[in-house]
Formats: sequence, C-alpha cells, structure tokens
Amino acid sequence: MTEHPKTKPYLPSEEETSAQIQRFEASPDFKASPQQMALLKYVVEQTLAGRADRIKGYTVATEVFGRQADFDQNIDPIVSIQASRLRRALAHYYDEDGINDPLQIEIPKGTYVPEFKRHQTPATVSATTNKIIGIAVKSSWPAVIVRPLKNISRDPELDHWGIGLATELANELNRYSDIRVMTLHADRPESAIDPDAVQFSISGNVRRDRTVIKISVRLMALQTGRLIWSESYRAPNEAGNLIACQEEIARSVAVKIAGENGHIAKTLKSRFKGRPPKHMDAYEAVLRYYEYNLNYTPKAFASALAALEKAVRIDPECGQVWSMRARLYASMYAFDIPGYQNPLATALESALHGVRLSPIDQRAGVILTFVHLLRNDLPAGLAEAKRALELGPASLFMLDGIGYLLTLLGDWERGPALIHDVIQLNPFYGNYVHYALWVDRLRQADYEMARQETLKLNQPALFWDHLARAASLGLLGQIDDGRRAAAELLKLKPDFEERGRFLIQCYIKFDDMVEQVVRGLAAVGVDVK
Repeated sequence: MTEHPKTKPYLPSEEETSAQIQRFEASPDFKASPQQMALLKYVVEQTLAGRADRIKGYTVATEVFGRQADFDQNIDPIVSIQASRLRRALAHYYDEDGINDPLQIEIPKGTYVPEFKRHQTPATVSATTNKIIGIAVKSSWPAVIVRPLKNISRDPELDHWGIGLATELANELNRYSDIRVMTLHADRPESAIDPDAVQFSISGNVRRDRTVIKISVRLMALQTGRLIWSESYRAPNEAGNLIACQEEIARSVAVKIAGENGHIAKTLKSRFKGRPPKHMDAYEAVLRYYEYNLNYTPKAFASALAALEKAVRIDPECGQVWSMRARLYASMYAFDIPGYQNPLATALESALHGVRLSPIDQRAGVILTFVHLLRNDLPAGLAEAKRALELGPASLFMLDGIGYLLTLLGDWERGPALIHDVIQLNPFYGNYVHYALWVDRLRQADYEMARQETLKLNQPALFWDHLARAASLGLLGQIDDGRRAAAELLKLKPDFEERGRFLIQCYIKFDDMVEQVVRGLAAVGVDVK
C-alpha cells in the first residue's frame, strides 16, 4: 500500500503573524492576559523560526514564565493552565471579532505548537466595509483607520518607510484603549471606509531630499472631510536610525491624536457638549470623565459620575469605565466630597474590577496605583506602578501619571525623572505632575523651587493649587502673598482647618513633609488641626 506524503503545514510570514497579533491586541473580544500574550508570541516566534521542536512545557516555563532550572511541571502546572486559557481566548475571539480575519492561529490540545490557517473570504471592498462596520457598531467606540504613508518621491526605497511608520503608529495607538485602531492596505480605495462606522483617518506622505526624510501626517474627520490636525517631521537620512526614528515619531503622533487631551477626544467632546447624561453610551461617559479631568468643577464631577454609573450597567464588560469610575470614587475620598459612604472601598473594588477586565490597560493600572496610595498601601502601589510602566515603558500614554504616582509613593529618583522626560516629549502632559514635583522640592527643603512649581499649576477651581502656593509662600516668609493664596484656599474649602491634615496626608505620605506643609500654612494664618 502506497503512503501519501503528508501535507506540509502552512506557515505564514512574520508580517502576517505580526498583523494578526496586532488585531488580537486591538480587540475587546480577545480576553488574554499579558502572560497568555507572552506565551502566544513565544510559540509563534519559535515555530516560524523552525524551532517548533523546542516548544515543550519546560522551555515555555523557563523562557516565558521565568521559572528556575529545577522547574517540575508536575508540581507547578502554570504552562498547561495558561495554555488552556489562551485556547479559550483564541476560540472566543474567532467566534466573535475575528470571524473574518485572514489568518487563524490555533494551539491544539495536547501540544503547545501553534497551527496556522488561512481564512478564505472574497477579497472585495464590500467585505472590507462590512468588517469595519461590524467592529465599530459592536463596540460603539470611535474608530480610526491608519493608511500607509504615501511615497511622493521618485525613490522606491521610501515605500517601506511609509508602510513601516504606519505600522509603528498603529502599534502605538493600540495602547490607547479608548479608540479602535484598524489598518487599510494601500491598494484599497477610500470607498472601502464607511464614515458612519469609522470616524477618523490617519494618512500622510514621505519624501527625501539630500540630508533628511520629510514626513507629513494628518488626521481627518471622515464624515465631514475636515482636516483636524497635521504636522510635519524630519528624520535623518541614515538607515541605522530608521526604526528608532519611526518609533519616536509614532509616539509623538499617537499622544497628540489619541491622548486624554488629544485631538480625537477634543473633537468628540464638542459633539456631546451640553447633552444630559441619559441615553449615553460608554464612550460618552469617557468623554465626561475627560471633561472632569480638565476643570475639576462640581458640575463636571456630577456629570461624569452619572454617566459612568450608567456605563457600567449598560456595558459591564468594559474595563475602562470601571477604572474611571474608581478614579471618581477615589476623588470623593481625596477631595473630601460629602454625601458618599465608604468611597475608598468602592474605589478599590471598581479599580480591581477594571484591571481584571483590562489587564493590559495602562490607565487601569495607574488608577489602581492611585487607590493604593490613598489607602496608604505604598508597597502595593509601587508594585502596581511598576507593572503599569512595564506595559508600555516607551509609550507617552500614561508616563505622566506613573511618574506622578511613583514620586508620591517615595520613589524620588525614578518618579521625577519620568515626569521631566514626559514634559519634554508630550505637549499634552497632565499638569497635575507639578504637584508631585512640588512635593519633591519640599523633601529637599528647596522652598523657592517648590514655589516655582506651584506657579505652573492651572486648576484654580481645585483647592490644592492654593494650598500648595500658600504653604510654599509661608515657608519662604512671603506672608502677604501667602495670605491671599490662603484666602482662596478657604473660599474653596471652608472647613480646611478642620479637615486639612487628613487632606494633606491623602497625597503626602511622609510625616516630615506633612509637617512642613502645616508649618507653611500656619505662617499665613491657616491653623491646621
């Protein structure tokens, strides 16, 4: 009997698998933890490199999960547990969001070696359009599509520049969990994009002169055709700097477009301005949260809270809204807002829920860190801040918040250094970082530089601005100016003398620095009990 030769397993290209992993990371339907994502990337990489025979329980445990050389999988079943959960995540994803994806990755039971299958669907514009509509309608969150940058020079070598930069930009935008990111190949027409489903398009061009590569990037609103933002960049005409330069440009563009104060949020906020909280979907709740972050007024707080409370009911699997809700309950506690019982306990419960639902969302980790700070659990706060930083150490998305919290948690070296880096790199950094730098200057008893930090604060509706200025001026002996700042403090928080020590200790965790603030306030007539 003649044996038929076995069909050689299909192996996709690295570009195909990289694009598929980007789809996983961008999809709310892919419920994999960071550990499971690390496992997936490892087994795919090993298989494509021709090393599938190395993919065993022991090598996965030691090379992916950090187990020691004496690892015994009969005692520690971490590999089989994580692989089982990853299989479920893949199956769920391909039943939902990934049903039409061009590449399917499976990890059959009994092995950790992945199998790859092409998904055969008609490569038509209408299929692409339906896919985009399905994602956008299902999520009800804004979507942005990234096109490869067009080479407008006569140099064919620049084709890869436009494709590479678009890929880096899509990767960086995927860190921003409030938008859905898709890519459209250069050979697909604009008619493949339905403006009712995809609100924004990022495109641009590249060209070369004798010394530099010139890059132009623009953000368009597809429904109106309006140019929202554009900017030009220059890159050295040197192959050795190619990847680093693309990554730097991608980080800069992403934070300007998709950050909390970026152009997408600003554009959509104007659309929802003045609408009451009823009939609000999850993303509108996110915008209300952003509005509160901008001005800290009681009205903005009440509007954001009402929207988020509704959002967690109508979309309980959305980790972002749980985390943002936690932040508001933490603010109730830290700003001493009356009328709520046990807000810190609610904040912790909601923050933990947000991290469970979105374990790779940096914002979720930052908010949980903030709750640990308020609970005086500094070790847990430092550990969570470190985890959040590791999720995106080069991204500008949350570095301001992480630097701020690390400083308040007592990491006096890394925290201020991160803040200074992000001030230089991110034009939309959170102004609140100057509170942390103010605290660091108090630690050093450099009261003049502490005062200088308070001049950079820009939230006059927040009593902390006036508290920091009054205390700094009191410590410097500038009593008249300090009394004026103290009057503004007491106007916003009339019971501050009764509640002041509690409020100061919410953010300043070291007794000697608390006493410095109390002493400075006393010098300008604020007697903290």
